[in-house]
Amino acid sequence: MIMTKFSLRNPIAIVILVLLVACGGVYSATKFKQESMPDIAIPYLFVTALYPGATPQEVQNEVAIPLERALRQVEGVQVLESTSASNVATVNMQFSFSADLQEKTAKVEEVLNGMQLPQGVEKPVLNKISFSSGPMMYASVTANAGTSLDELQTFVRKQVLPALEGVDGVGKVQTAGLASENLYIRLKADKMAERGVSFQQIGQVLQAVNVTLPVGTATFNQVNENVVVTGRVHSLDELKQLVVSAAPPVQLQDVADIVQGTTVPETISRVQGEPSVAVNIVKNGDANAVDVSERVMEKLNEVVQGNDRVRLDVIYDSADEIKKSVEGMAREGLLGALFASILILLFLRNVRATLIAIVSIPLSIAMSMTLLHFFTDVTLNIMTLGGMAVAVGRVVDDSIVVIENIVRRLQAEKASKELLLDATREVAAAITSSTLTTVAVFAPLGLVSGIVGKVFAPFALTVVFSLLSSLLVAVTVVPLLAYLLMRRTKVSHRDPETRLSRSYKRLLKWSLNHKTVVVLLSLVVLAGSFFLAPLAGTTFLPEQEQKYVMMTLTMPKGTDVRAVDEKVQGMDRKLRELGSVRLSQVTSGSPKGEFDPLTYTAGASNKATWIVGLDPSTDVTAYIQDRKRELAPLAEGATLDMQQLSGGPGGQGIYIIVTGPSMDAIREATTRITDAARQVEGTDSVRNTLLDELKSVEIKLRPGDALKYGLTTVQAWSLLRPLLNEEKVGKLGDGKRTNDIYLSVEGVAKQSLEDIAKLPLASPLGMIAVQDIADVKEVKQQSALQLRDGAEYATVLGNITDKNAGKVNADLQEKLKSLSLPEGTGYVLDGSNKQIQDMMSDMFLAMAVAVGMVYIVMVVAFGGGKAPFAILFSLPFAVTGALAGTLLAGEPISIASLIGMLMLIGIVVTNAIVLVDRVQQQVRAGETIRAALLEAGGTRLRPILMTAIATICALLPLALELGEGGALISKGLAVVVIGGLVTSTLLTLVIVPILYEALHYRRVRREKRRRPTLEL
Repeated sequence: MIMTKFSLRNPIAIVILVLLVACGGVYSATKFKQESMPDIAIPYLFVTALYPGATPQEVQNEVAIPLERALRQVEGVQVLESTSASNVATVNMQFSFSADLQEKTAKVEEVLNGMQLPQGVEKPVLNKISFSSGPMMYASVTANAGTSLDELQTFVRKQVLPALEGVDGVGKVQTAGLASENLYIRLKADKMAERGVSFQQIGQVLQAVNVTLPVGTATFNQVNENVVVTGRVHSLDELKQLVVSAAPPVQLQDVADIVQGTTVPETISRVQGEPSVAVNIVKNGDANAVDVSERVMEKLNEVVQGNDRVRLDVIYDSADEIKKSVEGMAREGLLGALFASILILLFLRNVRATLIAIVSIPLSIAMSMTLLHFFTDVTLNIMTLGGMAVAVGRVVDDSIVVIENIVRRLQAEKASKELLLDATREVAAAITSSTLTTVAVFAPLGLVSGIVGKVFAPFALTVVFSLLSSLLVAVTVVPLLAYLLMRRTKVSHRDPETRLSRSYKRLLKWSLNHKTVVVLLSLVVLAGSFFLAPLAGTTFLPEQEQKYVMMTLTMPKGTDVRAVDEKVQGMDRKLRELGSVRLSQVTSGSPKGEFDPLTYTAGASNKATWIVGLDPSTDVTAYIQDRKRELAPLAEGATLDMQQLSGGPGGQGIYIIVTGPSMDAIREATTRITDAARQVEGTDSVRNTLLDELKSVEIKLRPGDALKYGLTTVQAWSLLRPLLNEEKVGKLGDGKRTNDIYLSVEGVAKQSLEDIAKLPLASPLGMIAVQDIADVKEVKQQSALQLRDGAEYATVLGNITDKNAGKVNADLQEKLKSLSLPEGTGYVLDGSNKQIQDMMSDMFLAMAVAVGMVYIVMVVAFGGGKAPFAILFSLPFAVTGALAGTLLAGEPISIASLIGMLMLIGIVVTNAIVLVDRVQQQVRAGETIRAALLEAGGTRLRPILMTAIATICALLPLALELGEGGALISKGLAVVVIGGLVTSTLLTLVIVPILYEALHYRRVRREKRRRPTLEL
């Protein structure tokens, strides 16, 4: 052992290295970026394009389909979906998780820049999402008594927003309830007719004044200077005085009202029922959430503190949850280390030996943090912290085996460097191979596709670095500390044959003589354990409870934001009166075309979203069920969705894709599937994208009549559009702030079909009415049209309220199989059902590969295949305890459970390796296989029990959820490892020796013939 020799010969160098590692760990811990979850980019790109005034069918034909056709050129697109609603199109491009999203983003932007969309379509906006795409903080500024809403908005606009926009790490400040500052030019139809000015004429003038054109250069005093022609206006007064007609001169203010801001808000925000301005903070992707939160709060307090006209409310701050997670996981790790230390002391009964063993915990964690900080880009989140908490129980194992062997040797021999070197050498092969096998099981995590592989990568890296660090500490620091602390200490001599070891040897001897009985009983227990799996149930990710609820009210399509706010006020009042609400913020409507990362769609005026902070003692699941019932009934056609606000990866519980040969067939199939899904127990808020119908006015042009008045279809459209819709015609800026200019026509009635039919149009042959060239009628149409890879489809959505999502999905599948659907239609269960199926297939593949890798490592370590093959038989019996632990804890089988089972493959064989390695040593020393098995069992019983129980003790705080914020990995993983370790350890001590002797039956037979007196 070169490293052990170096350590014993150079104690000062080792001490210095230990101090450097400790300092490096402390330094690294303070430099980690802190966040709730790893910031993983979801491999979706979303393109949103606004087409104001267009119907869903027009949006699909003129925007969505051309976008799909162009974006299909991007290499690597797996699925292309589009949703066309009134005024807006959203195209979703799905890539694989291995795709380079930056490269794909650049390619998509290149495609979008080269596209020519119809006049009136605003420039498409590209969005991508990650775990940090949404706001990290929901705050609100509310007016106190005596402060008007206008004063509040001025305060936010002129003081709050400028202060926040300069904060380091803030990527975007989203606001709601803040009136627009854009300029609105409302042309008066009667004044225009009186002055002989047309809408097109005014529009052309406004667009022209927003242009600056270069015309060449001029030389002044031998210096060339650029010459440009510009007609730009820079103030509201200049805009009002803009001449729109020269003969006679007509200024814009002569034919229009020009106002800044609008009386019809896009969003209305309320906190505790009072009007407010929501201020939501989105951080940069590479920023530290905790640091950004602290800087934002400092700025907000500076601006608001001492101002008695307004108050600040922070509804949700992810930094608070991150701090709780860090503190909770750190507490669980420390408690685990404490429990493991007490256990080691009870076994060794030597304070110095215990201190030497447990020094590996802080050292290994410090070394791991240093490696993670300098050689990876992982952050300090619940996955890395969970990896450290889980590793606490395992990092001490190698040191336990080494110090236990040293103590055992010191009971009979005098302390010396040679003895310590020899004692370490005896177990070095065993601890090296056992550590490498545990490390090897994490390599197949790379085979796990999708979000799971990305999320658990930091966890795997943390555990791997911790284990490798613990091996290095065990063969260097532990022998050195044993020499420094124990060379002059007399270790009390104890009989190596304890009552426990003698009882175990008797059991082992009986088992070796009755192999068939023991094996059959073990197989019966193993077979019976598989019946536990259906009882436990399955889900994708365990629930991570936070005391926040997100609630979404969806009114019928087209509902005005003020009507939504009116409904919201009553619901919000009742919500607060029912109790358990700490703070409630609700926002009605959303900015036009703004992408919503929660729904993956553009925002709409007919929705209201609550963020509700609950009292700490609230049962969130029960609260959601109660409030959904108590807040009903809603308005006709309205839906209410409530779900827990979670910081981790989630997914739509129910997501069914319905396809068919025609839209009518799809509609019928979707209706039947929706009704069937609602009848399945454990489902909630089941809805679909077809049942919303939108009333709209159709103006169907009569081409022949239009031509009589000198109008083509496009010309007629250009005359009608300004009468019914605001049109963006330019910008006005003073060098500091720029506002959009919108143009519309007023003074014409638009309250009924008759009014629209009588709208005046200025044709080349004089004034005419719409009804002279077109038919006007009210029609119903789908509120949203969807295409998936060019084919029409619909989706059925819903939540799953049962922890056992697998059972709900199975019941849903059975229900759907019994349906009679129109010919040619079909459906695909996506959402949580696909997530669970992918999770199971990926993880079972990873486990199979892990078993193979463990076997290869052991074959290399033992120099043969028989001993490793015997060791592998300890693995199946870990399943028994793992499933029993999951069932007893009331946890469904989730990705955390399967990661625990993957870990078990490495942990379980550790004990078997320690046992078999001693057997191999004794056989090489000349012992018979039977004698070697009995001797190794007695000698290695204590370290095997110590390592197993130490790991269990270290994981107990995780299993008992003594901390906060780690539910994503803690309980489900911990109960699997604890249960699996209990059964596998007990059976390893019997099954592995039986299999080892059975695999060497020829040699055993020869040894019996040579030594007939051998006690069998």
